[in-house]
Amino acid sequence: MPLLGQDFSGSLRRRITILGPGLIGGSLALALQRSSLDCDIAVWARREEGAREARPFLEGCLVTDQLAEAFENCDIAVLCMSPHAIESSGPLLQEYIPTQAVITDAGSVKEKIVQSLEASFGNRFVGAHPMAGSDASGIQAARAGLFDGAICIITPTENSHPSALRLVRELWSAAGCSLREMNPAQHDRAIARVSHLPHAAAAALVRSAACDTPAILELAGSGYRDSTRIAGGPSKMWAEILLDNRSEVGNGIRDLQNQLEMLKIALESGDRNAVEAFLADARELRINHPLTK
Repeated sequence: MPLLGQDFSGSLRRRITILGPGLIGGSLALALQRSSLDCDIAVWARREEGAREARPFLEGCLVTDQLAEAFENCDIAVLCMSPHAIESSGPLLQEYIPTQAVITDAGSVKEKIVQSLEASFGNRFVGAHPMAGSDASGIQAARAGLFDGAICIITPTENSHPSALRLVRELWSAAGCSLREMNPAQHDRAIARVSHLPHAAAAALVRSAACDTPAILELAGSGYRDSTRIAGGPSKMWAEILLDNRSEVGNGIRDLQNQLEMLKIALESGDRNAVEAFLADARELRINHPLTK
């Protein structure tokens, strides 16, 4: 077993173990297979039927429902389950993950996960969150290019081992991500605004549009489809995410309500200048955002 934190440039071939063969875990396995990393990939599914379903999509990977088999000679473990499953996994995984392996994750709420897994694995755990996804879910939606150009936010703390941090950076870079770093609390505050709030708003928009006459949705064009696509995501997972980050999401909802109230007042008063200024400010912010360049 290599020492903690030896990078991928050494002579030893690495074993990467991914827990969860869904959209994120499956796409990560496919991305790493096509990367330049010298590695073997094992993927763990909670049930045999899940492993059986994933095998045709992950040729060349070991896909198993046995933790001992998945973690044999593991150098890096990547937890790609639901936020609650990641947060609570430490005590169970301690029995299986080799003592020198580095652990990271792909959870979208970081503060609770980092606190829990640092308690289990100490400086070997470094949190991460790739900002990539889809309204589709499951291994059928996985694709090797999912992370290409996507930002991955890495959330080290003062406890993080420098070599573990280096390995986690290398892993997500190899998957195709552009890296950013911030502490877990900063992550949860920022992602509440740019990921969790948009999902809540999309769900609210669908409900608002269809509340009286659901059949009118048949008339919707690209604006409605683009604005509400993410509302098609898995409801159980998103309920976990919104509840886990409920304080920051609540702050975002309050600010969104304030913005909508400002627009509502301008409309009710017939103030064209105020309406145009509201829309122009939003347009300028959107156009100047790096994602639009």
